Amino acid sequence: MMRRLFWRIFATFWVATVVVLVAFAWISTSHFETEKIPGFDITRLQAMMDDLLSRTSRELRRERDGGDDELRPWLRSAAGFGPSTVYIFSADGRELLDRTPSAHVLAAAAAALSEPPANDVPNGVTRGDERLRARAIRTRDGRLYAAVATLEGSFLTRLLSRRPWTFWSNIVVAMIVSAVFALLLAGYVTAPLTRIRNSTRRFAEGDLDVRVGRLPFGRSAEITALASEFDGMAERIKALVESHRRLVRDVSHELRSPLARQRVALELARGGDASQINASLDRIECESDRLETMLSQALELSRLETATVAAHDDIALDTLLEDVITNADYEGAPRGRKVVLIECERLNLVGSHAALYSAFENVIRNALAYTADGSAVGVRLNRATDNLNFAQIVVRDHGPGVPADDLARIFEPFYRVDNARTRASGGTGLGLAIARRAIERHRGSIIARNAEQGGLEVVIRLPLV
Repeated sequence: MMRRLFWRIFATFWVATVVVLVAFAWISTSHFETEKIPGFDITRLQAMMDDLLSRTSRELRRERDGGDDELRPWLRSAAGFGPSTVYIFSADGRELLDRTPSAHVLAAAAAALSEPPANDVPNGVTRGDERLRARAIRTRDGRLYAAVATLEGSFLTRLLSRRPWTFWSNIVVAMIVSAVFALLLAGYVTAPLTRIRNSTRRFAEGDLDVRVGRLPFGRSAEITALASEFDGMAERIKALVESHRRLVRDVSHELRSPLARQRVALELARGGDASQINASLDRIECESDRLETMLSQALELSRLETATVAAHDDIALDTLLEDVITNADYEGAPRGRKVVLIECERLNLVGSHAALYSAFENVIRNALAYTADGSAVGVRLNRATDNLNFAQIVVRDHGPGVPADDLARIFEPFYRVDNARTRASGGTGLGLAIARRAIERHRGSIIARNAEQGGLEVVIRLPLV
């Protein structure tokens, strides 16, 4: 595939260069035939034909023992000189090489012979048009000739016959040079594409660690951007695959405990009395609810990890938080735990209403689960002091806090600081992970820190624009 692309690029560039060279030669030849010499009323082509007639006159006036027989070899060598052809007619109108010229050439020769130069003048008046020049020539022995230089043939044949050795040598050199540059260009384009293609093939075969990396050759802005996009895509896919693998592994591990407890409760119900059966059924119901919650949260976490585009809902953050706080405050009432909105600034953004509601609910419920009985979870909503384009939500509980080494890990799926305490609170270890995914999907950030007066603070920042 890349080899064919290499040769297609080479052939395209090389052929284009050759076409440009031929077009340039075509234009220069056309100018040569039509461009007039400054200060003279003749074109460069006419000047060249006049020079050819002057050479012909000198050859005719040279003294030769053999007469016309010795003149014919020179005339044959002069015929076809450059783009012009030279005809020489004797006084009786016969062409010395017995060629058959056109009627236009014959008429020009007859006109030149009709006005011969004086006996002491070698050349007559030069006459003609754009592509023909003629003059009468008198030799030393008094013989009279008419010399006609004319431009014959098509434009292409004239192009090829004009200084043929120089023209073709220039064309050959230019073709060789253009071929070298075409090879370099084709290699410059295809080398990085070949590397990207090989990386793509290896990635498709399962090597998730393969990357294009830095390109040593062909590092144009477009190719570099393509390689960077591939590396970014590969990194993202690897993260998603590893996340899903980890999620499946963690869910499988977490399902074992409630399933084992259900199995024990079922065995107890089969062999127990009525009170034992009721207690076992209650345990089975509790574990079933736990399994349902865990599976629904695992599905939500998977959806957030694979989502590419967030919804575009117009969200009033203050109203959204008030709804979440109202529901959470109702749940904490039996244990004397409250959720209080301490500060609230009216802020709006565009995003997914459902995802942000779930994120705030999981953070506030987590705080409500660990705050001390009789205490209140404080929530603040205002603009970030360091960047007014961000909204900042701070949720603080009055619980035991989290060890400093675990502050970053509490947002990982199924991570628990204290397994026994977490299970006692009914948590699955997925709430904060869901919150982090939802916040990151909105280009925001979420961190946890221990408050100075005790308890845990979770700080959420969301861009408003």
